[in-house]
Amino acid sequence: MTYRLIVVPGDSDELRALQSTFSDDVAVQTLDTANEALWEVRNDPPGVIIANVELPGMSGIDLAEILPNFGAPTRLVLWSRRSDPQIARQVAGFGVHHIVHRDMALDDLRDLIYRELREAATTQAEEPPPVSAPEPPPVSAPEPPPRPVRQPKDESSAHAEPPRPTRQKAETPRPAEPPPARPAEPAHRPARRRDGPLVLTPEDQRAIRLRMEALDRDVGSKCIILADRAGMVLAETGLTIGLPTMVLLPLLSTSFSTAGQITQMLRETESSALYVHEGSHYDLYCFDIAQRLMLVIVFDKSGTPAKIGSVWVYAKRAIRDIQELLG
Repeated sequence: MTYRLIVVPGDSDELRALQSTFSDDVAVQTLDTANEALWEVRNDPPGVIIANVELPGMSGIDLAEILPNFGAPTRLVLWSRRSDPQIARQVAGFGVHHIVHRDMALDDLRDLIYRELREAATTQAEEPPPVSAPEPPPVSAPEPPPRPVRQPKDESSAHAEPPRPTRQKAETPRPAEPPPARPAEPAHRPARRRDGPLVLTPEDQRAIRLRMEALDRDVGSKCIILADRAGMVLAETGLTIGLPTMVLLPLLSTSFSTAGQITQMLRETESSALYVHEGSHYDLYCFDIAQRLMLVIVFDKSGTPAKIGSVWVYAKRAIRDIQELLG
């Protein structure tokens, strides 16, 4: 079995020398930035990533914050020049498996990564077993034979030809059926009011638009749109000319319906989802906000190229600010 390891060394000579310590059973790929590592995770997740904490652009700590949101089985090991308790506090809860330091021997570091690669491989192999559920359907199949015994009763009633009174009886319960269904609806309505249309005051719109303009400057996008889950635009910045927003936004909304169901099944109080479209003309990132709003960031391929890592970092900060503005 061949394991896959990604190394993001930065200016660490120790991490650059790590590749020569592995045998042929480990395919090592060395990348310059954490952003490149995230694209690899999205396209073909490796078993392990070992990254320097100090990296140009997006740091290893930013990588640790972003990686769990991709839902990949990739394990992350951070490398630091010195032992720093503050780094451990910053990445607590991000799913970092180890924080190693410069004083760790190269052979010990290699052995640690080998263990992580094996653990990643075993966890992937343990996921598919739940396929033993198709047995109950054949058990319930032989039960319906008693129903055809009722058919001769219909034949005897056919000689008396009393179908008309039976039709009248069938018609009378019909008006009685709607009343029980109608009182059941208001029981759901109060729970759905939170998902109704969001009304923003002019002050809210100005504050949110200013925050979106700051995000635009941070990531260099073509346009940014804040919409509700029905696809109605609440605020926008940049140039949306040429984009079929009236059709695009409702389609993006449907892509988050599964994410909302997963959140309910896992009984999560807070969750986030990301839809990424990488095309020949546009790159599009759509962030779900509390299963209520969508933040859509569009990049023009002919302009500034999108960097998935920096987009994620700046967008998550903007989303937190927008949630605070909305109370």
